[in-house]
Parts: sequence; structure tokens; C-alpha cells
Amino acid sequence: MVTLPITEQAAKQEWEKIIAMAHNNGFPEQTVQKLRKKLRNNRDRPMGTQQPQQCKKRWINFTYYGTAIRKVTNLFRQTNLQIAFRPTNTIYQQLSQKGTTNNNPSGIYQLKCNTCKEVYVGQSGRPITTRYKEHIRYIRHNNPTSAYAMHILNNRHEFGPAEESLKFLKPCTKGTRMNCWEALYMHLHHKRSTLISEQQVNDTNPLFDLACIPRDLQHIL
Repeated sequence: MVTLPITEQAAKQEWEKIIAMAHNNGFPEQTVQKLRKKLRNNRDRPMGTQQPQQCKKRWINFTYYGTAIRKVTNLFRQTNLQIAFRPTNTIYQQLSQKGTTNNNPSGIYQLKCNTCKEVYVGQSGRPITTRYKEHIRYIRHNNPTSAYAMHILNNRHEFGPAEESLKFLKPCTKGTRMNCWEALYMHLHHKRSTLISEQQVNDTNPLFDLACIPRDLQHIL
């Protein structure tokens, strides 16, 4: 009779206990044997045969305003981000906007001072004429709540009617995109020294300096 090594004999006894325990709990021996085979295969598999796990890349969208946008997207080239571009003028937009005109939209606007010709840049999720009336009400009630009203009151400058002072710059809805457009327009006027002092930009955004100015903003420059 061949005597098994102590370690192998102990392992065999331990496995017999496992089979007996599984049988007592209603598990068939065939299931336990399959599990044992799977564990052995995983143990005996060489380490080099395991496939390395690749990090999944996440897609992000950028609105394509021109070739300059690639200066920004190139910054993410060595990351796990995949860049996709979204057009600014699609067939859906043309079809949905065709035949519809909004003479009083929401978005980014500017108010001009009739005395010094400097401008105030603001945003409104409501019709811009509604926001214009609020600015005028602040001035008439000597309430410097807005930077435009503060400029008119502190400097004793003149304001004009909406047809002369109010200019619509960019249609957009309330949210992060509107905040970015407002910051961009303020940045452009600040660089040209046409922004009122009450609304001066203290810190500049380097992304605005990297990007080329879109065609619809070139009239500012």
C-alpha cells in the first residue's frame, strides 16, 4: 500500500469533508467536482496567459466652432477621453427654426451708455426687453442693484430707449452654456476697453485667448 505524503493526504481528507458537507446540505457531488476543477485550472494557469485589462475610454462632446477648437481638444489626447464634435448648424436646427421668428428672445445682451458709449453685458433667461425694463426701473428709483444702473447713477450718464441702447448678442437658454457665452462677450469687450468699469473682468480665461473669434463675434473687434 502506497502512503501519500502528509500534505496531499491532508488535502484529500479536507476535500472529502467538503464533499460530505455539500452532500448533507443538498448539493450534488457533480457540482462540487466541477467547482474543484475550475479552481485547479485557475491555480495552474500561467500568469502570462491572462489578458491585461484595458481602461475603457469615455466619450465627451465639443461643439465645433472652427479649427481652433482642436487646440483645446488636443489637451486631452493623452487621457482616457475620446473626443467627438457636435455641429453648430444641423438640418434639424434649420427645419425647426424655419418659419419661426422670436423678436424678444432670451440669451446674452448688451446695454450701451449713451454718454461714454461703453457697454454692459448681461444674460437673461426671460425676454431681454423684460430685463431691460428692470434696469431702467433701477435707475429711475435710484437703486444701483445692477452694474448698468450703478454706472448711470454714479457717473450721471444718460441711457436711451431700447431701440438705441439694447442689443441682442446670442440666443441661448439658461444654464452653463449661457454663463460661458456671457463670460466670452465680457472678455472681448474687456480686451477692447469697451466694458463699463463697474463690470470689469478681474481674471482672464486662457481658453478664450486660445480660440479664434467666431464669425458672429467679429463685429466686436
